Amino acid sequence: MQQEDLNKKLDNEIESLITSFRDIVKESGFYATVRVPNRDNDSREVEKDEYRNALDEYVCELRAANMIRSCETLLTLTHDLKTTLLLNDTQTLMQLHESRKNALNARTQKIKHKIIQLNDAVNEAIWEMECVLGGSQVRNGNGAV
Repeated sequence: MQQEDLNKKLDNEIESLITSFRDIVKESGFYATVRVPNRDNDSREVEKDEYRNALDEYVCELRAANMIRSCETLLTLTHDLKTTLLLNDTQTLMQLHESRKNALNARTQKIKHKIIQLNDAVNEAIWEMECVLGGSQVRNGNGAV
């Protein structure tokens, strides 16, 4: 339901932008005459005066203000959608969490394996030292080194 509302709002704002732009382009024509409708559903050409020029200018300003409002609404909508995506994208967050956890587990296993290797090397070195020292005690005969 909310997605339909957002789509409708997006369509309305884009339509407003297009309509306002079209009206600005149409009103910005610098013609010496303008077609004005008569009572008889006929139109006649009339010279543009200062009043008509001021009216056209005012209409263009209104349309430009409408375009700015529509653009600001679209920017706000974009910001809200990005925020919603970032805050509510739990699947991506869980995937990032799992990949980080797996990387840390792999690193921990490598470190544990290295520690076991170092421990074995130290134990072997101690055993060799005990063998060397134990052999020299036997040779002296009195137990003194």
